[in-house]
Amino acid sequence: MSDTSGKKAFGVYATVFAALLSLAAGIYFQMIHGTFGATKRVCYDAPIVILLIGAFVVAMLLIALKRYGLAAAATAAMPGVAILFFVHKCYWYVSDVFVAIDEKGFDPKFIIFTGLALAAFLIGEIAIYTRKTKPVKV
Repeated sequence: MSDTSGKKAFGVYATVFAALLSLAAGIYFQMIHGTFGATKRVCYDAPIVILLIGAFVVAMLLIALKRYGLAAAATAAMPGVAILFFVHKCYWYVSDVFVAIDEKGFDPKFIIFTGLALAAFLIGEIAIYTRKTKPVKV
């Protein structure tokens, strides 16, 4: 007899929330087309959007198949890789801000996108280590 029930625990809800944040980050990045700052530095890269929106699709598919652990891993890994692509693509924008070439500082669009992507990654990491189903009380 299994020691878990069919009732979902915190880990599944954290996975769904991370997937939704990933979707929001992907759509937002596509809407602004990765353009930041007064210099209109373009940090757009298609794999960023594909990974972020793909994390949502993959996670929802795996949750429907009741593979909660793999869904949590997808919501952590895919936004994490998207953040790495983003860091690689936005290096020059960040250095422009730090050297004061872009004198207005970080663009609010940059902060919003970075916050959404990091939140999706961190909540996905939390979802990996939390219980996905509630134990059966005997």
